[in-house]
Amino acid sequence: MKRYKVSVITRTKSRTVLLRRAIESVLGQTFQNWVMVIVNDGGEKEDVNRLVAEYKDKFLDRCIIVHNDSSLGMEAASNCGIRASDSNYVVIHDDDDSWHPLFLEKCVQFLDGNHHHTIAGVITYSVRVLEKIVDNKLITEQTEPFNSWLKAVSFFRMCSSNIFPPISFVYERKVLDEIGYYKEDFPVLGDWEFNLRFIQKYDIHLIPEELAFYHHRLSITDGNYSNSVVVDDSKHKFYDALLRNEMLRKDLESNSIGMGYLLNISKGFEDIHSQIFPIERFIDRIKSINWLRKLAKNFLWKSPR
Repeated sequence: MKRYKVSVITRTKSRTVLLRRAIESVLGQTFQNWVMVIVNDGGEKEDVNRLVAEYKDKFLDRCIIVHNDSSLGMEAASNCGIRASDSNYVVIHDDDDSWHPLFLEKCVQFLDGNHHHTIAGVITYSVRVLEKIVDNKLITEQTEPFNSWLKAVSFFRMCSSNIFPPISFVYERKVLDEIGYYKEDFPVLGDWEFNLRFIQKYDIHLIPEELAFYHHRLSITDGNYSNSVVVDDSKHKFYDALLRNEMLRKDLESNSIGMGYLLNISKGFEDIHSQIFPIERFIDRIKSINWLRKLAKNFLWKSPR
């Protein structure tokens, strides 16, 4: 098996409209030492084969297709793709997300020059893209910063919730030998659970540039083209609580303060902040109104009569 610098793992199932954009996103990178592994997780084989064949001249043998006869789930599909390739670095590029052309170049440049032994991964800022599909065409409705408030990737903040999507995270493959692969019995939040294991051992560097695009289709509430973060909100909450409870029990059983305490304490802080934040915005709005009133009063008082 030929070794590449980066393995780009793309999970897909019966979403060729989105898969086409993902393929073009990877092919459009300024950095070209990669292999794209497309894991067709139970979808139509011929549809994927036919689409990839259209880009044969551009791929130049840098595409591996893995067909699962039946769906194994997102995290199992990720593991299939990782094991089917060889590389220095790994990144999950879901079929509905995309990159700025400089994404891989900037991330690989940092990792290749990294001299901090505790750092084994890098992320960039992400942009949330709200879109819809009309007549098999992707139409962007709105874009907004997803995590540009982030100044560094801290252990404690990661325990509160997932602060970056898979599309923005490139990491060293050798880490997998130490922390393991993705947890296959998690139908959702598998990336967050993996990130928690990752940050227990290694740090993650932040490149403060918006180079990853995290696409959501809010109007599609079922079917293949929906987003799990949109339609499976209750499932996300269930597995979120399941993970926090499991880790806290381990701490209690061992009579120690560990990841379980951090997960639950940080969640408490986030819940409090979510309640306070609207109040802060309301107070700021009142302050602004009062400031405008004072300005208007001052202007009227000074105006010639």
